[in-house]
Amino acid sequence: MTLRRSPSTADVAKTPAIGRVAAVLAAAAVLIFAPGIAQAAFKSSTSGSTSASTLKLATPTASQVTSTCNNSTLVITLKTPVTGANYHQLIVKDKSSAVVYTGDLNTSNHWTYTLNNTYNGQNGNYTFQIRGQYHVPSSSNIWTGSPYTKIIGC
Repeated sequence: MTLRRSPSTADVAKTPAIGRVAAVLAAAAVLIFAPGIAQAAFKSSTSGSTSASTLKLATPTASQVTSTCNNSTLVITLKTPVTGANYHQLIVKDKSSAVVYTGDLNTSNHWTYTLNNTYNGQNGNYTFQIRGQYHVPSSSNIWTGSPYTKIIGC
């Protein structure tokens, strides 16, 4: 009976020791540096534009707004527009905090709102707020600034 070695064992036996060491080192190098190879594959980049933006509207100041109440008539006027705004929202509340008016000062009698308070029977303090807004054209998006708030007695 003759014993024979398998071909793989014979090949290993014929490979010099230095070749086996080199093969082990090469395999170790591939395993160690494989993450670096993978990272290098994803280093390309691309760019594009985004549609996000921000808008900061100023708060109206006391010097931009006048309010008077004479002979039971409340008059509120925005003298100068809020920078960047294309709409100037006015909210007026009576002494019970019920909203008497909400609207745009741009279209309400040329930046002046007038309320004859005998019309609704409410004498006393009125609170109003004016704020600049930017209504984005062809969109339902609205940028809104902080309000200027004042209480006036009638």
